[in-house]
Amino acid sequence: MLGAASIFDVRTRKIPDVLWLICGGLGIILYVFDWQSVTSYHILSMVVTGATALLLYLYKITGTADLFALLSIAMILPVCYEFVMVPIAVLIAALMLVVFFTVLYNVFLNVSDIIKSKRIMFFEFKTESKYRKVFAFFVIHRKRKFEKFVIPAEKSMSFSPSKKSFVLLPLSSKRESFDILQLQTKYSGEIFVQNIPPLIAYMFGITIFVLFPEILSMLFYYFRLSN
Repeated sequence: MLGAASIFDVRTRKIPDVLWLICGGLGIILYVFDWQSVTSYHILSMVVTGATALLLYLYKITGTADLFALLSIAMILPVCYEFVMVPIAVLIAALMLVVFFTVLYNVFLNVSDIIKSKRIMFFEFKTESKYRKVFAFFVIHRKRKFEKFVIPAEKSMSFSPSKKSFVLLPLSSKRESFDILQLQTKYSGEIFVQNIPPLIAYMFGITIFVLFPEILSMLFYYFRLSN
């Protein structure tokens, strides 16, 4: 499920809702036939995951697809190794990796711009404070030609079009209405942008890492039986 969703997330940043309905629905059906294995801790994991996912969505930290992904994982694999709440562990690790690599990417591009231009960063934003400029240094960068999945992080002041200000909002608050073609045509020049990282792809990688010992043991058991 996460593997298929990751392909859509990496290529288009849009995931069909039918994928979550099918996989989550199958997870629910499995409990009908295996209800005796469900413990109170499984139910607690589902409840905690659902509440966490809903809060992250309401506060615009994650998007709709991320919400559905967490709910589906909670139904299919709420607990592993008897105590690990898989959805929560996957979410925390994925968010940490997204923040780390996004900040690293922005810093690398901004430092390279400073070296090439030999100018102070964000000199165009005369009305912005030094503190916001320092924060912006880690979260936005000047758009590159090869980038597709980015959203504008600046706007012109209404009273003075020549002056600019930052638009440092949570990504998911603008991700739902994101339009690649609109960005490429409307903002043909150089502008500062924010990344739209494929969170579900990170979640998929973390899930494989968490379940790696289980996968190895299943493969070992399978090859042992076949021989």
